[in-house]
Amino acid sequence: MPSLLGAVIAIALSAAPGPDEAALTPPRYVVERIEFHGLERTREDTVRKHLAVREGEVLDEERVLVSRLRLAQLRWFASVETHVERGSARGLVVLVFDVTERNTLSLSELFIGSTEAQTIYGGFGLAEQNAFGRGIELHGAFVYGGSPAQLPLDPARFSVRADLRLAEVNLGLPSRVSLGVSSLWIRGEEFACLDADCGAFEGSLGQAPRLRYERAGGGAEASVRVGPFSRIGGGIRAEHVEGDFRQGRADPASVGALPPLRLGSSTLVALTATYLRDSRDDVFFPTDGTRLELRGTLGTRALGGDYEYSRWSLDVETDFGVWRGHALRLLASAGVVQGDAPFFERFYAADLAYFSIGPALGRALELNFSTDPRYDAVAAMAGLEYGIPLWRGGRILQRGYLALGARWVHTTRAPGEWARTPLSRSPLSAETALRVDTPVGVFNLSAGYALDNGL
Repeated sequence: MPSLLGAVIAIALSAAPGPDEAALTPPRYVVERIEFHGLERTREDTVRKHLAVREGEVLDEERVLVSRLRLAQLRWFASVETHVERGSARGLVVLVFDVTERNTLSLSELFIGSTEAQTIYGGFGLAEQNAFGRGIELHGAFVYGGSPAQLPLDPARFSVRADLRLAEVNLGLPSRVSLGVSSLWIRGEEFACLDADCGAFEGSLGQAPRLRYERAGGGAEASVRVGPFSRIGGGIRAEHVEGDFRQGRADPASVGALPPLRLGSSTLVALTATYLRDSRDDVFFPTDGTRLELRGTLGTRALGGDYEYSRWSLDVETDFGVWRGHALRLLASAGVVQGDAPFFERFYAADLAYFSIGPALGRALELNFSTDPRYDAVAAMAGLEYGIPLWRGGRILQRGYLALGARWVHTTRAPGEWARTPLSRSPLSAETALRVDTPVGVFNLSAGYALDNGL
């Protein structure tokens, strides 16, 4: 972005009648008015809530940059630019935001796969990021697999989620508050074989022992901004859980450990806390900035739950612009769980890798369609991606880039252990993906995902 200060000085000098008066030009300029060019569906007052600069304040180039980045991160606009114009008097300027609106209804997830335990499964998600032009975010997603392989009379496996978020709500407090509610309904099965691929039941997987479960519940969160790019929040989650062990025709000697879960009916109640800092200059193809999210969950019996545990996770992404518009992305995550957390609150190593060698497969909306039920209490991931821009400015295929990546994953069953859990036979995985930004969402044609379904 060109220097706003330079533009302001140029405007002031162009209006000056002579060098003596120009020498008296005040060094500070006040924003007389903020204008938006290009708004069609979005209400102007909704956009203003996300600005870090206000009318009547001294023009601050850093605050203008923060405002531009905040608007870009909303994904309401295909582009956000700023410039200044002459105000009604000396020392006053008009700050103009030139925006190009984009379609805010997009495809947020797309799932399709096949495993030995589930002949085929699939699903998708839709997200509306600016409903009614008021900044209301709506999201819904599902994945469906039907009855497990070789068990046509068993209940279908599925996962359904819905979320609603209201950003920057004025509740009369010193800071605006963002509010969110979520709901879920999941029905799934986890195997309980002695080995990850249920080798003793090859060709007769319908006879393998398994944990059938169902989860239903939701949560609510609130967050406030504590810095130009930072937010802190807290909330509560509550779920009703049903667990049922089905031994099938398995010999007791061939039954392995069940994934941690109370059989019968149980209740999970947990408090959550979040710190999020996101200074990336773009959501699709960032070339500068960092995203850091620290999340804590405290399951407690004090509020009527049956599980007493804590879960902490940290996710970090740092982006750099390099040679000729290429970008380097560094990734890291770490997490630990303590106490009697149910298996779905623990870490599944295949979720952190591009692909895993063996039966484990990355879950879809927390639903595991593989035969591998090994969940861990400690997880760490480190990785990098190199992005090569391919095109920009298309009408349908608006932007695209090639991503080349690698990841290392390490998980253990309990805190204090160092032996890696063999959920994947190799801690390393790689990726080659074509990522395309379109009016209906971002599409990721991933070689890693194809390998994960085929290995």
